[in-house]
Amino acid sequence: MSAISLLNTAKDGLLAHQTAMNLTGSNITNVDTPGYTRQRPVFSSWGSVDKGTGVGIEKIERVYDRFLGVQINDKMHDVGYSEAKKGALENIEIIFNESSSSGINELLNRFWSSWEDLSANPAGQVERDALVSASQNLASVFRSSSDELVSVQNDANAEIAGLIDQANGYISDIADLNGKIAAIKTGKGDANNLIDKRAEALKGLAGILDFQHLEDSDASVNVFLSNGMPLVMGDRTWELGVKTDPANSNFYNVVFRDDPAEEVLNNVVTKGKLAGFLEVRDDKVVNYLSDLDSLAASIIAEVNAQHQLGYDMGHNLGGVFFEPATAAGDMRVSTDITEDVNKIAASETVNDDGGNAELIGAIKDKLVMNGGTSTFNSYYASFVGKIGQDLADEERGLDHHTNIMNQLINKREGISGVSIDEEMINLARYQLGYNSAARLCNVADELIDTLLNLVR
Repeated sequence: MSAISLLNTAKDGLLAHQTAMNLTGSNITNVDTPGYTRQRPVFSSWGSVDKGTGVGIEKIERVYDRFLGVQINDKMHDVGYSEAKKGALENIEIIFNESSSSGINELLNRFWSSWEDLSANPAGQVERDALVSASQNLASVFRSSSDELVSVQNDANAEIAGLIDQANGYISDIADLNGKIAAIKTGKGDANNLIDKRAEALKGLAGILDFQHLEDSDASVNVFLSNGMPLVMGDRTWELGVKTDPANSNFYNVVFRDDPAEEVLNNVVTKGKLAGFLEVRDDKVVNYLSDLDSLAASIIAEVNAQHQLGYDMGHNLGGVFFEPATAAGDMRVSTDITEDVNKIAASETVNDDGGNAELIGAIKDKLVMNGGTSTFNSYYASFVGKIGQDLADEERGLDHHTNIMNQLINKREGISGVSIDEEMINLARYQLGYNSAARLCNVADELIDTLLNLVR
């Protein structure tokens, strides 16, 4: 090897180890950067087998496990799904909090007790006023509970629209990064930092909805919904949108923004926060409202039927006690009763005996609900218990998914995360290589000086 060749070899060694030290410094300074994947230089000797000409950096590679990244995204689907449902169920549980004196169970007991009190003194104005007050309170809590359930539905619907906007932001970012990464890769450049940003965008999207993604030959990532419909292909996007549901103008359907057919994608999205809020809106709250409506409608029907068999203070047959209704949101005491409490048909006969009030009070023990197997109170207790069980199930599910995801993230950090100790060791190693190349440079310089002196 000539002195000039030796100098070039030393120069290449200096440049390679300088690059390695710079890369190590970048790793260290990004130790707290979310989603950062540590990078390492891949050294390669240059020259022929029998005549090496130094060292260079062949490439800078990200240290990561592709399969682990897929697993984390899959678990993000589950965590997002459970988070959305748990949050909504917590709000629903508050609606039916029976620890206060204004819960349905407590007010239902007061309602039955007021009929029993009236049966003992059927002509008493105080008892009649108390019954109307208890009945109005009961009807009011049914209406407010129904309204609050509908509010949870509306909140879920608003969340759906907001999540679509967030998803489109991630979709746009992924496509934009695809284009930049492909351009850099074509020019043989280093796109590792952009790939990290894209991985974070994929992770963000994974919390919203479930998808599959495949990496193309140009390092682009193509993203598809579970039914194979594309969201991203290269730098092209298929953004999502919302369209008013023709069957319910208060709610949105998920569609592709530019799809003229406006195919509904509600059932295509099965995981992530979007699926969670869709289930809350279209399934959970619908079922809870149906159960609440059944309870209210049955109370109205049973009380009205018995009330119409009795006699009021004017010895007239009773009318309806509650306004006829089939929904909890419409439960109200009859205007005739609120305007004149003497129209409460407390008597079983025209003798002001209080027998009909006693019969209405006894309805509390009648097996009316669930096909004649449950009383009103036991049905409501089961209803509240179901909400509590649904919430407990989601809490357990969220804890389970979160624990697994954290384990996967910790495993990823063990592979891809920055270890300051390890980087300092690498830095010392690269510095040693740099110093060795510098000494080789001095040797080459001395050889050249010697040769020049010989020819003078």
